[in-house]
Amino acid sequence: MTERNEEKPEHAEPGEGIGEPDPVLAELDRLRAREDELLRALAEQQNVVRRRRQEMETSVRYAQESLLQDLLPVLDDFERAIDAMKRDGDEAIRSGIAMVYERFLRTLERQGLEPIRPRPGESFNPDLHDALAQRPAAGSPAGTVLDVAQPGYRLRDRVLRHAKVVVAGPADSDEVARVAGENAP
Repeated sequence: MTERNEEKPEHAEPGEGIGEPDPVLAELDRLRAREDELLRALAEQQNVVRRRRQEMETSVRYAQESLLQDLLPVLDDFERAIDAMKRDGDEAIRSGIAMVYERFLRTLERQGLEPIRPRPGESFNPDLHDALAQRPAAGSPAGTVLDVAQPGYRLRDRVLRHAKVVVAGPADSDEVARVAGENAP
């Protein structure tokens, strides 16, 4: 018996060898799938590292937020004491308290604290201001700040406390009716 050298033709006809996948192609597909899995895992790992780094930077950047919030009432007390001493107090003591207050405020500002002190006539900004009341004010357009009851503060780009303000409302009953008519559905 002679051995036949049966070689598969390079280009098989459709339908030939359907039940027998080429092991090399199967291994290549498996390796490609594994490579894809590894690339996805690497990308996910890089995303996790990036998120952790961002979280840590944010945490460090705002680490003193809680302490600064606790110190805001102290700033308020200093301001009230200085105002009270303007009316009836020893000028030397008032001046000393004012110096301590200014030094304390500068120290907090170096840590990133910024006062929010709107000026009368400035437009009300709900991102920075908290309206305590609205009152008619002749000569002031509606929606502008009339008075600041309590300053606000922010730490870098975060508002720690909104400035508490009184806002100008409509000046008279005719204007109230006009504004109500404009806002009616």
